Parts: sequence; structure tokens; C-alpha cells
Amino acid sequence: MNHRAERGNITLGFILLLFASGILMLGGVQQQLSHQRHLVGSEVGFIKQYAQALSAQAWGSQLSWQPRLGWQCQQEPEKGWQACVVSDAKNEVLMAARGMFPGPAAPLTLWRWGRIEHSQWLSAPHGWLDFCPLAEVSQCLLPQ
Repeated sequence: MNHRAERGNITLGFILLLFASGILMLGGVQQQLSHQRHLVGSEVGFIKQYAQALSAQAWGSQLSWQPRLGWQCQQEPEKGWQACVVSDAKNEVLMAARGMFPGPAAPLTLWRWGRIEHSQWLSAPHGWLDFCPLAEVSQCLLPQ
């Protein structure tokens, strides 16, 4: 009878060991999922910002613009969109568009080369940019 009791203790010890290792593995999985959830959340936020900026750019391309030096901006306050254009001496025009998105992050700005003819925006083929192409950082600051 003593021999059987010892076998039961070994089985119980093994079950407790399995239980403890399972808890440790679940803790590790929980940490990984928590980290992944944060990454997915920030990616979703970026996609929303990108969609807002793209919508602002599409809206801005439908507006009437005057070719002149210096930034000129138009806003759609209901949607939080802002589209701005700046011309240079060679009649090249740069559009910057962004959509306001609630949160602490700065709004995402999309840039596009084009030209203005008869007050209408015409996008240049392959004119998409992810960054401000102007030489000086101060030239990239959009009016509020």
C-alpha cells in the first residue's frame, strides 16, 4: 500500500509540473499577444491617417486653385481635411494634403507634383511623394 501511495505522489507531482509549465507558457503567449495588439492598433491608426490624407488629396484635386508663389490652402472643416498648393517659378506645383485624425500623432501629409491650368489641378504622372521634396524644411511647413 505504501508503494501505491508513492506512485500517486509521483503522478500528482508530474501533473503539478505540467500545470506550472502551462501557466508559464500562457503567460508568455499573453505577453506576445499584448505586444501584437499594440502593433496592430498602431497599424490601424496609420491606415486611418493614410485614408484621411488620401481623401484630402482627392478633395484638393477637385478644387479651384490660382497659380501664385507661396502656400495657399483650403480646408474642409467638417471632415478635417486640408489641401495646400505651392507654385515655383517653373510653373511646377506641389500639393500637400492631410486629414486631421484624433490622437497625439502628427497628421500624415501626402505630397504630389502637378500643375494648374485654368484654375484646375492636373496631377503629374508618377508625381506621388511620401516626403516633402522642397530643399528647406521651413518651406515644408504648411500654414494652419
